[in-house]
Amino acid sequence: MGEIEMLLNKTLHALKKRLDESGNMEILAEQGNIHTVHCSFNPPVESGKLQTFQEESKLMLPEDVREFLSQHNGARLYEMILGSNNIGGGLLVYSLEEIKKTRAILQSLSEFIPIGYVFENHLLIGRTAVDQDCPNYLYIAGTILKPEPLHLNLELFLDRFVVSQGSNFWDWPNYTAKNYYNHS
Repeated sequence: MGEIEMLLNKTLHALKKRLDESGNMEILAEQGNIHTVHCSFNPPVESGKLQTFQEESKLMLPEDVREFLSQHNGARLYEMILGSNNIGGGLLVYSLEEIKKTRAILQSLSEFIPIGYVFENHLLIGRTAVDQDCPNYLYIAGTILKPEPLHLNLELFLDRFVVSQGSNFWDWPNYTAKNYYNHS
C-alpha cells in the first residue's frame, strides 16, 4: 500500500473512531458554535465495477479516488443535524453511479470528472492533471461552473476537511482580520 492509501486510511479511521453508534459527533465550528454532524459511508464498490467504469468511460481515476471507492462507494461527511433532523450540508463523495449521472448533467465540463459536492460546489478531477500525472488534480466549481484549482488531491482534501471539522477551509485565506468582521 502506497503513501496515498496510508494517509487516506488514517484519516478515515480517525474520523470513524470519533463517531457514535449512529454516525454522529459534536464538533466545534467557526465563531464558537457547537454542532452535531452525521457521517455515513457506503459499502465498497462491487468487485470489477471500478475497472469496468474506467474502461467503458475511458476515464482513469487517480489512485486515491480508486482507493476511496474500493472502501466506500460514496460517503456523506459532516452533514448538519438539528434536533433529530438532518438538514444537509457537508460533503457528498459520489458513488460510481453518482459520478456517471453528474457527469451527464455537467456535459459542459467535459475536461473534468465530478467526484463530489460540498457547500454548493462541485468537486472535480481535472482530466489534464491526471493525464500528466499531476497530484494536484482537484478543482472546485460553484454555480457558475468555473473550475478553480484547489492544489490538492482527494486524500489531502479529505484530511483537511476532517481536521477543519467540515469547514470550507479552502476559503480561509480569503478572510483577513480586516474583511472578516465586515461579513460575519
